[in-house]
Amino acid sequence: MKKTTVLRNLLNEPGLLLVPGAYDCITARCAELVGFKAVFQSGAGVRDSQLGMPDVGIATASEIVNCAKYMANAVKIPLIVDADDGYGGALAAYRTTTDLIRAGAAGMFLDDQKHPTKCPFLAVQEVLPREEFYGKIGAVLEARDKEDKDFIIIARIDAAATLGDDELVVRAKACLKLGVDVVLPHAIPPTSKYKVRNKESLQELFKKIGAPEVKIWAMGPHDFSAKDYEEIGAKMWVPGPPNSAVAKYVIELYKGLYTNGTLEGYPAPGGPYWQYLNTLRGIDLFTELEKKYVLGRE
Repeated sequence: MKKTTVLRNLLNEPGLLLVPGAYDCITARCAELVGFKAVFQSGAGVRDSQLGMPDVGIATASEIVNCAKYMANAVKIPLIVDADDGYGGALAAYRTTTDLIRAGAAGMFLDDQKHPTKCPFLAVQEVLPREEFYGKIGAVLEARDKEDKDFIIIARIDAAATLGDDELVVRAKACLKLGVDVVLPHAIPPTSKYKVRNKESLQELFKKIGAPEVKIWAMGPHDFSAKDYEEIGAKMWVPGPPNSAVAKYVIELYKGLYTNGTLEGYPAPGGPYWQYLNTLRGIDLFTELEKKYVLGRE
């Protein structure tokens, strides 16, 4: 079964779909190994790990698509991609969608920000006029329908921070009418880019959009749990990538090496170290292929 079909079926199953954020092949495989049914390519995660740059609209379409190609091919589970604003106007968004589908992704979100897009926790987002955003959504949907009708299109609406909740709801409903599969209403409320909503206000917002009949990708306070999101009518929850946790661990390892000149801590606690990494690398497949096809091997 195609990964796009798998993802579409997952979204039609009852309950919350919990999808972890990842930023490369190994983190995607870690998610798969644990048992998650889908994984998300985080835009901020890719910028951190692949570019060493902040999430302020300086990644290119080709960089995101190439990363998606490698990550999608590294796992058997569906990959959802942060496609930002599509990296340009409607025509660019059309091409980005086509390229992501051909790269093996199973879904993507497109936001309503003006280019260059910015992480909402770094700067207030300026959003496109309604009709311009709807045009981009239409182009993305046409690309989807030509390439793979099961590919999931998610409309991310960031308008609330500057234009208010009523504008967010209008945009969300219009995108659903156009044919998007999921709505991602950003949780930052009007007039403040740092405060977040509580469960009651999020639930009220989701109901205005049409939950639980409408599939909503929830984004809210960091102390929310999967149970919290399910209780307020969300269909999906995608926590951020583990970049900060990984960076903290690596810094501590390097400090030990720099200070003591030892490899203490390099094998992950609870190892085995090489065996664990080799599982993530898929070594067994290549070992068997080598035995079968490389001359001189038994």
